[in-house]
Amino acid sequence: MVYTILFLGTFDPVYFRSVAAFIGVVCVGLAYASSFGFCSYIGLEVAGVHNLLLFLLLGIGVDDMFVITSQIDRLDPAMSVEEKMKKGISHAGASITITSLTNCIAFLLGSLTSLPALSSFCVFAGVGVLFDFIAELTIFSGFLVYDLKR
Repeated sequence: MVYTILFLGTFDPVYFRSVAAFIGVVCVGLAYASSFGFCSYIGLEVAGVHNLLLFLLLGIGVDDMFVITSQIDRLDPAMSVEEKMKKGISHAGASITITSLTNCIAFLLGSLTSLPALSSFCVFAGVGVLFDFIAELTIFSGFLVYDLKR
């Protein structure tokens, strides 16, 4: 988390995105909590291996944040914030959509295993990746607009 907060932007006061990185990490926490809430609601059991899910989601969420911000940073600084977000998300969105859907499908297919703890973990992880994808595209990208206007 410290790495993300320090290196999402540069150390220039204008491009330092520590608050945006913190919001991105909060999105990961929300996806983790949402995954546990949803999967517990549908009756899945929790095992000890589920504690690793937060680190898995953190890696995927941080990757999504870096892809979105690097794509926006490559655009012309003279563009308006709306144009930057439109072009940045249209390019970065394809990348994070493919990786998130691939991860989600892989974990959901992993739930077909006969080991109950692993099967449950795979469902939790697949749902968590999906919630993380939604949170990064809505909450993080929405906050990034405010950060770009700053």
